Amino acid sequence: MRRQHYAWFFLLPNLVIFTIFVVTPALSSFYFSFTDYDMLRFSGKFVGLSNFHYLFCTESGFPKVLMRTFIYSAMVVPLAFFTSLFLAVITSSDLIKGKAFLRALFYWPWLLSPSIIGISWKWFLDYDDGLINILLLKNNLSPVPWLLDRRLAFLSVVLVTVWNVAGYFMVMFNSALTAIPTEVYEAAALDGAGRWVRFWKIIFPLLKPTAVLVLVLSTIMSMRSFEIIYVFTAGGPGTATTVLAQKIYYTAFLERRLGMASAMSVILFAILITLSLLQFKILEEEV
Repeated sequence: MRRQHYAWFFLLPNLVIFTIFVVTPALSSFYFSFTDYDMLRFSGKFVGLSNFHYLFCTESGFPKVLMRTFIYSAMVVPLAFFTSLFLAVITSSDLIKGKAFLRALFYWPWLLSPSIIGISWKWFLDYDDGLINILLLKNNLSPVPWLLDRRLAFLSVVLVTVWNVAGYFMVMFNSALTAIPTEVYEAAALDGAGRWVRFWKIIFPLLKPTAVLVLVLSTIMSMRSFEIIYVFTAGGPGTATTVLAQKIYYTAFLERRLGMASAMSVILFAILITLSLLQFKILEEEV
């Protein structure tokens, strides 16, 4: 009993902080989603499901932003998954020299501030003064409107996001690869299995718990993406790179419609819970 009291004593500060900064804002957001709360007036009345009805049936911009967020996530998740897996295999191979340096190099983007990433890539891809277009001009090639063309801007945002998160997931796969007993590799080699067969038939099935975790985390990260995109393109050109988290920010702090923004947050929360449960459900039998 005394040990349990000590445990609660040490847990109490974290529980208080978690309640203040996570539970309370989440419950407040859920309540505000059923009101027309105005941040300037600090008041609002209960409107039931009107905010949700408005978002799906009246405002044409919200379904487009929601679909754009799904497309963005559908591109980022598989690209980040296979890129990080490839980097982990490369940096775990005994055939590669300087593995520690390569791991640090690939992990480095994850350590950078999202603001620094956005500003840096904006400078690299600027049409007039960007480093990449300057190099293209010096080689007698035409400059590319990376951030002016809607499709190129969207693709740029996807690739920069993958560049940012791939090193983080690579470390997870590195840990999982290291945990596989050497006897497994030796037994596969004795059976005459080639490198490709060894990886997909023996190694990859052992990585599935980590693979599921990477899929769930990358889905949550991509659906909640905000900082890099906001600094990098500010959602432009037009609304070509505006995703759901930005829409929530604009609605809450620029249009001051906290009730409507809270309704969007509740929808995003429901989507993330649904996608996470689906991923666990689909893959749990194989793990």
